[in-house]
Amino acid sequence: MPEIVQPKIDRAYDCIDEERALLEAERDAFQTLRRRVSTIQVDQSGPTAVETGNTVAVTTPSFRPQSGGLRKIRDAYRETVMAVPHYDSEYGESLRENLEVECGASLARHLLDGDVLTPAMYNAFVDACTQAQDTRERTLTRIEHEQQSLERFETALTDIESTVIDVSEQLESASRSRARIDETLETAQTRCMDHASERQEQLHERAEKDIPGVERLSLVEYLYADLETTTPVLSDIAACLETIRHQRRRCLR
Repeated sequence: MPEIVQPKIDRAYDCIDEERALLEAERDAFQTLRRRVSTIQVDQSGPTAVETGNTVAVTTPSFRPQSGGLRKIRDAYRETVMAVPHYDSEYGESLRENLEVECGASLARHLLDGDVLTPAMYNAFVDACTQAQDTRERTLTRIEHEQQSLERFETALTDIESTVIDVSEQLESASRSRARIDETLETAQTRCMDHASERQEQLHERAEKDIPGVERLSLVEYLYADLETTTPVLSDIAACLETIRHQRRRCLR
């Protein structure tokens, strides 16, 4: 019996492997970044409030050197998050652009243009790094579930196609009646259609859950954007169904 492959699913595995490697690198980079900034000292001094009658005037020193803590945060970010191997090819963003995406525009502006690393600013930065790390981890979990789903459908399709090849050989040798062969093929066709319905329902459920950090993209759109189809399982099921229908037409000749 020839080797049975599911070509679209095989390509989907490659996409999953590539995306998993990127996400793991980014997750680990944010984890390393959090460790590096954990020893940074915040600046306790800041603008001074001076009470004058019924008002409070805020005075700021005429000259304040930029915070060493801010510089250390920026250096650590460049040497971790922006140092992952795929950063330039996937993002190619400046420090400001990437900080705005991961931390928000306001915090990014304070980190890059501010003079003082306040406790509130430091805590907000650490929280943003934690959220970025958690987002990658959640996406990795969803990708793992998708791989398990691919494996299950691949196994089912391979089993069906094995049956189809077997009965097709019987059709060639006329070792069974054509009516019996057609019954077997009809059962295989029903199984295929059931798997197609199951996968469509699965895709419908997943379409309602966007990938974090990727605006309005479902999981399969996110993973399989570079393939000729974003529904590799359904494509392989369709190919299997076409083979079955062809063999059933042969039974009628």
